[in-house]
Amino acid sequence: MIRLSFKSVLVLLVTLPVWMTSCNDDPQPVSLPGEDGFFVVNEGGFGKGNTSISFFDRTTGEMINNVYSIKNGVPLGDQSQSMTVADGKGYIVVQGSGKVEVINADDFSRIHSIDEDIESPRYFLALSATKGYVTDWGSDGVSGSVKVIDLNTYEVTKTIPTGKGANRMLKVNNLVYVTNNGGFQKDNTIQIIDTNTDRIIETITVGDNPSSLQRDKDGNIWVVSSGVLAYDINFNIDEANSTPGSISKISAANTESLRLNVPELTYSTPANLVINQEGDQMYYTYNNKLWTMSTSATALPTTPFKDSSYYGLAVDPFDGTIVGCKAPSFSSAGSIEVFNDAGVLQNSYTVGIAPNGCAFK
Repeated sequence: MIRLSFKSVLVLLVTLPVWMTSCNDDPQPVSLPGEDGFFVVNEGGFGKGNTSISFFDRTTGEMINNVYSIKNGVPLGDQSQSMTVADGKGYIVVQGSGKVEVINADDFSRIHSIDEDIESPRYFLALSATKGYVTDWGSDGVSGSVKVIDLNTYEVTKTIPTGKGANRMLKVNNLVYVTNNGGFQKDNTIQIIDTNTDRIIETITVGDNPSSLQRDKDGNIWVVSSGVLAYDINFNIDEANSTPGSISKISAANTESLRLNVPELTYSTPANLVINQEGDQMYYTYNNKLWTMSTSATALPTTPFKDSSYYGLAVDPFDGTIVGCKAPSFSSAGSIEVFNDAGVLQNSYTVGIAPNGCAFK
């Protein structure tokens, strides 16, 4: 459902009478106020086909929901995992539908759908204007790989086999670091791809099921791993057969120089590692709370930054504010909270179902 303020409704009615009244079968133009802002990825409910994209317009201060479907006249698909903006295009990774939708980042119009030779995509990374990588879990949710995409033809030109459940990526010069998150099983590796040859050149062992990673101001790479939870017949956590979540520090020599295990085995495992603009303060979610940690720390924090649960996190490169995505369920509207580095709430907005992250222009 689209939620617009009265002001936004007036803007749309004045600028788009054709869209509101046309009975054409072709999608009609939608011109949303302003071109400066960021996207929110709303995952939706698994198998429900109700994933969506919201757009926050900095000029008007409005959050406009369901922009892809409004513009293109069709649903986006099932279960969007992520979105990346590069060279004026938005790459929406729709995992449940096995595709990457490419849109114009300014007017949200669909450019192409990359849906061949991709099965369960997770994240997109632009290497240049002509080449990109997409991580893929495979049809079994385990067989990890990185797909090499020609951004001129939108075709998969090569598949790079990885560990299980290839997930988030980080580019450092000509190298790409890939977290192998285990998919529906487990893995404990980061693999490094040389983008000149599209080959894996090194593997680093970290905690079980690494999910997200960031590079700090000193060139170290930090990795959050969720660990592995085993369960008894009553679906209680089997501590003897589980492994804790952790945060690892990888030095410039590509070795794990520090691993800090979280103190409790909980259903809310460590995830969503982000870093501030200065590259010296990290944020992550764990145990239904938000935590912050300096990149010079050698121990985990003992007091949460915010006693609040977030399904996704982001740092806005425009002003350094932190965006927390709240998903109360997978069937009702979620929201985002925008707060400063002191944890003071600046604004909140209603978005789509199960917001899991942001993409900045």
